[in-house]
Parts: sequence; structure tokens; C-alpha cells
Amino acid sequence: MSDETVIAPGGGRRFIGKYRIDGVLGEGAMGVVYAGQDPDIDRPVAIKTIHQNLIGTADSQDWLDRFAREARAAGRVLHPNLVTIFEFLQQDGRPYLVMERIRSVTLEDRRASPDPFPLEEIHALMGQILAGLACIHAAGIVHRDLKPANVMLTDDGTVKLTDFGIARLTAMEATGAGMVGTPSYMAPEQLTGREVDARADIYACGVMLYELLTGRKPYRGGGVEALFEVVRNGKVTPPSEVKPELSAEIDRVVLTAMSVDPDNRFESADAMRAALEAVLPTADRTGLIEVAARPRRAAGSGSFSATMLERINEQTLGKVAQHLTKSIGPMGSIIARRAAASASNADEMVAAVLEEFDDPAERAEMRRLMERVLAGNGETSLPGAHGLPPDAVARITDLLKPHLGPIASVLVRKQASSAATPAALAETVAESITDTTERAAFLRAVDAVLR
Repeated sequence: MSDETVIAPGGGRRFIGKYRIDGVLGEGAMGVVYAGQDPDIDRPVAIKTIHQNLIGTADSQDWLDRFAREARAAGRVLHPNLVTIFEFLQQDGRPYLVMERIRSVTLEDRRASPDPFPLEEIHALMGQILAGLACIHAAGIVHRDLKPANVMLTDDGTVKLTDFGIARLTAMEATGAGMVGTPSYMAPEQLTGREVDARADIYACGVMLYELLTGRKPYRGGGVEALFEVVRNGKVTPPSEVKPELSAEIDRVVLTAMSVDPDNRFESADAMRAALEAVLPTADRTGLIEVAARPRRAAGSGSFSATMLERINEQTLGKVAQHLTKSIGPMGSIIARRAAASASNADEMVAAVLEEFDDPAERAEMRRLMERVLAGNGETSLPGAHGLPPDAVARITDLLKPHLGPIASVLVRKQASSAATPAALAETVAESITDTTERAAFLRAVDAVLR
């Protein structure tokens, strides 16, 4: 699926504002990035917009106004390790960000290469990421969605961060989903819906550093369930237990960045950068390696190789999103669209979705459902909550949210599939409330509404 651009009267050229559109650079769960040209100074630009269906709400103008304020604030921040934002504009009720267009691959692309990451390269990568973060943090901006896909690697070895400053105004807020960010990189306070500050970005850096050092995510499976588990116990396998050649000093840097308590993390991006400087070797150049990234869509005169997002119809995508939402909560629709945007065929889309599931039985069930939907075999639905009354499940969820935040709906939905009674469900989810007084109050409240 592609968003329509504006066609200039009397001609076949497409324009957004004054910018000529030459093609599509990419498309994801949130929106489209166009290849454009600034006619005034003959400069190539990238133009990013949000999918129309994600901003078509009753309060969309208020949301657009806030988007504009955030985007303009981000545009005032200039640094070699940040993608420069040139202009913000609105056209026909849709926001557009005009930004620097660079030849690059992403850190996500680099991770797909079979080549391992030398420690010198990790040092160069993380040092530049943290330098860019220090700049936006000094301007009062929190990225909120720092992840490998938002880290650009240019031909000359420069790292540039993108999508900073506007993450909290993305579609998940506009549609009321409650959580903004990518689950695998979200700090515990972000995952549970609490207010976040710059230390949430430090946490995301810790997760990325862990991946670069070990080749795997710090939590088994990397899905919502695994992340919620770390909120409860904070246990992370030290990198040196995965790669014995790594030092205890490196472990300390990673685990400090990934501390569950924000107060125990590095106080700033500069502090984490200094800590890495002391434990990782430095290359005599940028340390970045020329890599053959995974196949990328080719930009041309508006055409590029199709992804599942472009080939799948909205009804089928809606069925996939519905199943995911029933299983893992409001992130489901975002994950469905993101998986479709990154996949070139149905098998790849299924594999991308299944990364969010840790439980083998749940993975198998979701695979079965997705394969049936994608094969066009008609409506399917997830198994019910074993006969539990829907209103009882809803009430338990509502009572749990003040204690756990938005993740409560995910937890209740998962546990309801194996609970014999509403009371048993309440007892099970109550174990997630660490404070004994709050846990007792929750169980009393549940008992009162279930009578």
C-alpha cells in the first residue's frame, strides 16, 4: 500500500509543496519515505509522512499541531550524527518532514550481514550513536524509539540517527494504543506506560550494545512477554556468559545501561560513551566496515520491488492485526503492518510476527492462524479464554492497569487462555504485583467485583 502524493495541475509530475517527488525510498508501519528534489537549490531530499489512516481521528488537528511543534524543535538540532530536518509542512491535513537524503544502510541491515562486529567497530558505532543522543538530550528531546532501524550508516562510516523527537507523537499515541516504541528496545518504565526521560534512550543503547556484542537479544525471544519478565526481576544474562571472550568490565557497562531502575543507569549519554571508551579498543579510523547489506528496494521513477504491505489487501492485513491484538494487546496492529512492510513474501511476514512470541505453543497457534489468513481460507479466530466470561476478564484487566500500566491487558489475555476460573486468573496475574500491600488490595477489589 502506498500513500497518494499530490499531482500538479496540468502535468504528470508529483509534488509535495514545492518538492518534486521522484519515487519511494521505503515504506513501513507508520508511513512512507519519498525521494524528492528541492527545486530552489537543486538538492535531493527525503520526505517522510504518516499513513493517513493513523491520523484520521476526531482530535487529529490537535495531534498535527503537537507534531508540528515537536518536528520544528527537532529541526533546530544540528549535529554530524543526526539526520538534518530541513522543513516541516502540512498539506491536505497530512504532515510531512523534509530531511537530508543520504546514501546509507541501517544498523539493522548491517546486523543482517554474516560478518561479525569487531570490538573496534562496536566502539565506533556506539560512540557516534551516543554523541548524537547527547545532542538531542541537551535540547530536551528524548528519542523514545531508538533501535537499529533508526541508526543510519553512511558510505564514509558516519552514523546518523533518524526519527528522533517525534516518536511520542507517532500513530500509537494518535490511535490511543498507549505505548510508543519498539518492544525489544523499550525501557521498563516505557513498557509500563510511565513517564520517560533521556535514560530510556540509555536503556535502548544498552540493548543494542548487547546485540552487537553477542549477536542475540538480551531476552530470550525478544517479545513482550520476555520484556515484561525483566520488569519483574531485572535479570539479564551478562554478555560474557554468551561470549566468554568479553570482559567483566564490558559486562558492567551493558548491565548499567540496562538497569531496571533508571537511577542506576548512566546519568547521560556522555557518561556511557566515556565508560565504553575505557573498555573497548579504538580503531585507527572510523572502525566501520564496508558491508553488503541485505537486498533493499530500489528507488526509481516511483516503482520498486513489492513488499507484502503493497500486495496484501487491507481486509487480510486487518485479520492478521486482529489476531495479534487479541494475543498481545494494542501493539498487534502495529506489529502486523511492520512485518508486512519488511517482508517480501508470506513466509517472511509470518517469521517476522513470530519473533514476538516466546511460548512454543503460542507461536505454533499464531503460525497456523496467519498461514490460513494469508492463504485466503476465510475468517479464523484465536481460541477463547477457555469459557471465562469476557466481562470478568475485562474487569480484572481494568483493576490490574493501575498497578502495571498498559502491559496489564497483554498479561491478562495471555493468562486467561489457561485459567480455569476468573478467581484463578486473578491469583495468577496478581503475582506480577511486587508490592504485597498493592497485591492484596488488587485481590480484594477483584473479589468484590466478581461476587
